[in-house]
Amino acid sequence: MNGPGTKAESEDLWSRYDLEYRAYEDDAWYDVYVVLDATAEKLTVKYWSSPAYEIVFTAVEFATEAQVDDLAGRFRPVSVKLEDNECWMLSIGTTVCAAHAIGDDLYRFYDAVIEAVKRQAHSFADGEEKCLCNFVLFWKNGRGRGTLTSANIARICITEPATQLDPRISAFTIMAKKKITSSDSIFTRKKDSELSQNRSLEMDTIMTQKSLMLESEAVSGKMCNYNAWPSQDEDLGSSCYTEFILICNLENDLTPSSIKDFIYKQTSILPQAFVFPRPLSDPFARGAIMVDSQKKVQIIYEFLENPNHIVVSSRGRPWVIAEKASVWTFGANIWNLIPMTLDEIKCIRIDARRIDEELQVVISGTESYNRAKQLKDLLVEYIHHESQLCKRLVLEEQKIWQSCQPA
Repeated sequence: MNGPGTKAESEDLWSRYDLEYRAYEDDAWYDVYVVLDATAEKLTVKYWSSPAYEIVFTAVEFATEAQVDDLAGRFRPVSVKLEDNECWMLSIGTTVCAAHAIGDDLYRFYDAVIEAVKRQAHSFADGEEKCLCNFVLFWKNGRGRGTLTSANIARICITEPATQLDPRISAFTIMAKKKITSSDSIFTRKKDSELSQNRSLEMDTIMTQKSLMLESEAVSGKMCNYNAWPSQDEDLGSSCYTEFILICNLENDLTPSSIKDFIYKQTSILPQAFVFPRPLSDPFARGAIMVDSQKKVQIIYEFLENPNHIVVSSRGRPWVIAEKASVWTFGANIWNLIPMTLDEIKCIRIDARRIDEELQVVISGTESYNRAKQLKDLLVEYIHHESQLCKRLVLEEQKIWQSCQPA
């Protein structure tokens, strides 16, 4: 494909590539040009890096609203390349989009969090400023997910906050969800499931799981070790299989939408979430984060349990994971089984200022982190004690029932 003949034509073509798309096949971010065909009800995604390559999504190919929301969460504004004199914008805890090597002179862009910064005096050779600082990155997705590497500013971009969903993506999600909830939804879902299986490279992380409900014996009395879970997913057809993380020590006035927005901002995964009603005797609220694959729940879990930081409320209350488990339901959409208080998302709207005011990430080595660590350890001890009391209750109940049995 030949390039445009003039600089003006080149700039006009580039301006069309106004979104980033996180591909299903490798989780990398790509600059894309999106075309919505409302008549045919399809969305075409064209890659800047490979103009001849494009992906077409049709409104009828989605089996659940969770699949539609997952696709919508894979688009955002194009990240901004930093100049050498803008390295001051990069600080510990900043989420960035950076280049990660996947081969000889071959890179892909993935999300990462800055874990450490080593400031260096800039050079000014030939009157041109050059940043010599070094940044330690914790990778949130891609091949290096969960690892630390170092990078210079040339490989780092600042992510743009998605304050609202792009109109083209929003219109397409409405089309797709109407297909799911139409009067002939039973036939449509069966057909969509078959179409989704044909997109093996594009939808292989959707609706695929392995285990059934985690037995209570495996989680009682201790915090779960996620690494013990099977890593491979198995297709369950039209069944719905949901992973969730139970969170303790939430603020009483925290809303489900705030949890969802915060997790999306930190991990690029759009979950479902809700906050449970609490007894008056409880000093804190409890809630749950829910996603539709083990891969997603693992990413969220690794973010929440990263020893280099702690998630806290604006009042300093640290989050504590109480349990991780799975729910399996056959032939039903799990989201329809959750109470209406779930505050379902109709379109993604993130108020970054509100999120920062309600929830924060405190970094290891700071006074806020040390205080949060003490409080978190106290809560972990409390949860363990609570678990032991529950086990004792079960044993005492069994004794009573056994004593009532006829000889």
